[in-house]
Amino acid sequence: MAVFHLKYRPTKTTDLDLPEVSEKIKKLISEKSSFQALLLAGPKGSGKTSAARILAKAVNCLDLVKGEACGKCVNCREIEKGNSLDIIEIDAASNRGIDDVRALKENAYLVPVRLQKKVFIIDEVHMLTKEAFNALLKLIEEPPERTLFVLCTTDPQKIPETVLSRLLRINFRKGGAEDLERSLDKVIKGEKIEIEAGAKKIIIDNSDGSFRNLQKSFNEIVLEYGKKIKKSQVEEYFAKNKGEYEAEELEKDIAKGETQKIINRLEEMAAKGIDFGELRLKWLNFFHQKMLANLDDARLKEIVEKLVMAGGWEKISPIEQLPLEMVMIEITNNQIPISKQITNHKKQITKEEPVSAPPLRGSDVVKIEEIENRWGEILAAVKPFNHSVEAFLRAARPQKMNKEELVIEVFYKFHKDKLEEAKHRQIVEKGLDKVFGEGMSFRCVLAEKKQETRDKKLETRIEDKKEEKAIEDVAKEIFG
Repeated sequence: MAVFHLKYRPTKTTDLDLPEVSEKIKKLISEKSSFQALLLAGPKGSGKTSAARILAKAVNCLDLVKGEACGKCVNCREIEKGNSLDIIEIDAASNRGIDDVRALKENAYLVPVRLQKKVFIIDEVHMLTKEAFNALLKLIEEPPERTLFVLCTTDPQKIPETVLSRLLRINFRKGGAEDLERSLDKVIKGEKIEIEAGAKKIIIDNSDGSFRNLQKSFNEIVLEYGKKIKKSQVEEYFAKNKGEYEAEELEKDIAKGETQKIINRLEEMAAKGIDFGELRLKWLNFFHQKMLANLDDARLKEIVEKLVMAGGWEKISPIEQLPLEMVMIEITNNQIPISKQITNHKKQITKEEPVSAPPLRGSDVVKIEEIENRWGEILAAVKPFNHSVEAFLRAARPQKMNKEELVIEVFYKFHKDKLEEAKHRQIVEKGLDKVFGEGMSFRCVLAEKKQETRDKKLETRIEDKKEEKAIEDVAKEIFG
């Protein structure tokens, strides 16, 4: 079965899911405006990248009709196959420095290989550094004649005003119920699927206005239940797979001061790979609506304010769930100021105050038994930084504590060498900091032979079968 969000991705302006965007792009192309730098701004899954590719095809089509690419000429076919050397897509989240923009600039001044225009699609452009934006500004101020720059972003307010002022902007939005239903119906008709009306509504309600989320969820539902979909099956799917924390339930937990319960739920969701950015927006929308209906409620204002603040730290936090955990601690306890929990460091490194344990300070000593009991928490704290390091630790065991130094026993020299590398050592110590507070260091020792464990819990954790699986996991992390 095809992947729905790829198979039914718009390929023409009339296919775009947002009617106003479709009309604006078609008009722009029809009038043959001399635009060379565009900004497509809007939420995730709203169709920005698809629109950028449609634009790239339209400006290079040899038989353009009323703002619509023909899809048949040699240029259209080359672009649709995705192998054109003149259509360059760049992810600014991972190519964000000035050297990356300089390389782009050099490429821009080369004439197109085959097409009429060379098109640069820069996704998540707001992630560029200040220096990179300055270099990009010079390029879009005086762009080479046969180029088009299409910048895409979910966060336009982070783009410098000097750059924004030189871009023709097209705003995208979340899909409304009618937009989403129209998009879903394309897939239903194309795949010849029978579905109850109530089931469609549940899928649409759970999409968060994202066309991509809508089609991905529907894809998974069809894979699981087949091409005859009942409302009860869709309800079962979301109850089983979504695993989200509804705002109504959160509100009750906040009112009861259930700090630990909220943190535990967020940690469970992190293990399932939940998108915390989308979760925060759902919570924010819920409490925003409640605040508008109760303008004198200071508590609602505080929750909205803190959720907005958490959004500002999402891009710099090395642990995805951390911003929400920190604001929830402050909201429920009203004790630790959020500004002291996360700081906007120039190197984009944050220090986390531990959530579930008192900090290690001065002469405080953590007993080896406590480390053994909380080894799983250490693994969970390390995993977001580097999966391989977490796998190495999973194949090791805590041996003893010498004052503030933890001795970790490893069974393979390769694991010992990797854990002692400076960059990996820093990651392990960050994990220890999160669980036990600052001040704990570690060293690795190579086990001469497998020994009996200190207690039953640890024995279960490193028994032969689990040890073998851990080694296999390390191999998968390293060799794929």
